[in-house]
Amino acid sequence: MIQRKGIFVLLNMLCVFQFSAFSFEIPKSNLDSKNVCSPRPASVIELFNIIDPVEKTDDATDLNGKKAGNSDKKAIAGDSITVLKLLKEAQPIAHSDYKKAFKLTTEAMQIAEGTKDKELIGRAQNTMGNLYWFSGDYNHASEYYINALKNFQKTKNTAQIAECYRNIGWIYLGQKKYDLSEEYLLKSLKLNIKIDNKERIIINYDDLANLYLTSKQYEKGLKSCEKSIELAKNSQRVDAIGTIHITTGKLNYELDRLTDAENEYNAGIGILSKVSNESYNLCLGYLGLGKVKNRQSKSSEALPLFEKAISLAKAHNFPPELAEGYYLASKIYQSQKKLDKAFEYMELYAETNDSVNARNNRDYIQEMGAKLEYEQNKLQIKNLEQEQKLSDAELDRERNFKIFLFVVIFFLFLLGFFIYRSFLRKKKDNQLIARAYLEIEIKNKDISDSIEYALQIQQARLPQIKSIQDCFPEFFVMYLPRDIVSGDFYWFTETENGKKIFAVSDCTGHGIPGAFMSMMGIDGLNYAILEKRIESSSQILNHVNKFIIESLKQDSADTIKNKDGMDTAICIFEKDLSSVKYAGANRPLWLIRDKELIQYSPDKMSIGGNNYSDYEFTEITIPLQKGDSIYLFSDGYPDQFGGERNKKFMTKNLKQLLLAINHLSAKEQEEILQTSLQNWKGSFPQIDDIILVGIKL
Repeated sequence: MIQRKGIFVLLNMLCVFQFSAFSFEIPKSNLDSKNVCSPRPASVIELFNIIDPVEKTDDATDLNGKKAGNSDKKAIAGDSITVLKLLKEAQPIAHSDYKKAFKLTTEAMQIAEGTKDKELIGRAQNTMGNLYWFSGDYNHASEYYINALKNFQKTKNTAQIAECYRNIGWIYLGQKKYDLSEEYLLKSLKLNIKIDNKERIIINYDDLANLYLTSKQYEKGLKSCEKSIELAKNSQRVDAIGTIHITTGKLNYELDRLTDAENEYNAGIGILSKVSNESYNLCLGYLGLGKVKNRQSKSSEALPLFEKAISLAKAHNFPPELAEGYYLASKIYQSQKKLDKAFEYMELYAETNDSVNARNNRDYIQEMGAKLEYEQNKLQIKNLEQEQKLSDAELDRERNFKIFLFVVIFFLFLLGFFIYRSFLRKKKDNQLIARAYLEIEIKNKDISDSIEYALQIQQARLPQIKSIQDCFPEFFVMYLPRDIVSGDFYWFTETENGKKIFAVSDCTGHGIPGAFMSMMGIDGLNYAILEKRIESSSQILNHVNKFIIESLKQDSADTIKNKDGMDTAICIFEKDLSSVKYAGANRPLWLIRDKELIQYSPDKMSIGGNNYSDYEFTEITIPLQKGDSIYLFSDGYPDQFGGERNKKFMTKNLKQLLLAINHLSAKEQEEILQTSLQNWKGSFPQIDDIILVGIKL
């Protein structure tokens, strides 16, 4: 007798020690991030009790409506009220104290099973299913919901059958089985409509709105919100109205209807701020409105909203929302150059996010401990009642079971210790990562700003489109850098004697190296044409070739050899446009006349790139007629990969496309070329800078 009591005392001490060892508060989160969705966000499930309130029962009638005998009716009524009170006590602490809620519900189920009342058992099973749902254990949750459904079908309780259908719908939503989720939520809605359960109909439509939000069926979600809010207004459910406004705001935000989203969030916040026990949905409202303001580039208005959300989340223990608030506020502080505050909030984000993930393991240990504690107490009572009847063999079997419990608890303690140590290590690593991430983002911002400024300089060096269109009304240029700045460029001027000189060049490389080469190419053309006043296309190329080789010291034996250069096509139009003198360095000129494409081939020689500085380029004089179309281009368009087999567009396809569209206006040609390229490229990246110039006489 003393030995048994000593073991029980030891086990009780271990249980107490185990739970105290993990008594640090970790916010509620998902148990399995792959299979669990967040607890019913912004749902009006928070507005009504999960457990129906204790019903007024007739002294002579049990919950099934049957007359009870005089000797049993008081006991049945007392047990029923006890069960309902236990369930009602467990409901509000489902999130905050899962262990106690589980214990209360287990006790309620034990009493309900003793009454053999299927209605009462079904209610207890439904509540246990809810507890498992909120903990993320969908397998056990679905098991209890289905058993509850069977009991309510036997008692023909339509309202509770509808609630079971609704709970099963949320199980499927958490598993991302959206079609099955919609099927059961609609079943619940139909039953509630049948019995005219107005408050539950409001919940049903809000459930469907959250399903459609999660499954990205936003328009259907908005329709469900419209029906839900109409019923809520008719029923004067102010809390439900505010919550549905928040859900509607989230749907409009996903549809990028920022004005509508802002109005809905403001309406929801205005209502919920005056309603007690609505901190969670109010927190979601501030987060949502802040994201709307942020997307509208109103970060100064967004920041106070995120701070309000952080305050609510901290006060009421909403870890996922707290982590999101810290992250969004940190990004704004970073953009405002308040780096100390940005880093502080990024560290808090990492810490909170780690705590959310750590709840996975902690909740598992708590749940196992609660179950073991219940089994232990149950066994202890049984021993006290049957102490005189137990044989020596039974005593040995119980002693072995208690030893097993001791071993299990010991290993759970070890598991918890290693999990906590791993959590601390990961927290430290995440802080280092957050700091490094912030530094990288700052450096990337500086680099991006520099490149954007380089783009302004490069664009300033390009000729104005209007000045070209004054000379060639039917002119277009398709200019698409692969990166922010480009290695392709075009050049234009009109001389004093009325000649019009146009050039298109494709420099070595792209991005920043290509942009440097394009600046040198522009300088070379400026020097040859504007300063030296050369008016021969071949002589201009000769001069630019020497300029590039000398500038890059490609002809010097003392410097590292490089192959940087450019391919260029240059045209000099006579004042009356009767002819054009063309010279090309690896870039051709295409002329389309009477539905025929004529190609004028260039010299097979680039400008610069260790080529001969004394090379003489060839000039071709081309007579022109009214209606002729001339095209100059780099190799970016025909070399672009795409299509079903990820092949190059090819020069022959570009020829066919130009032949098909050259009769159209310049603007129409450019639009078709842009569309054709985008359709061909699809999701493939652009591989090179692209320039294509068209002149229609």
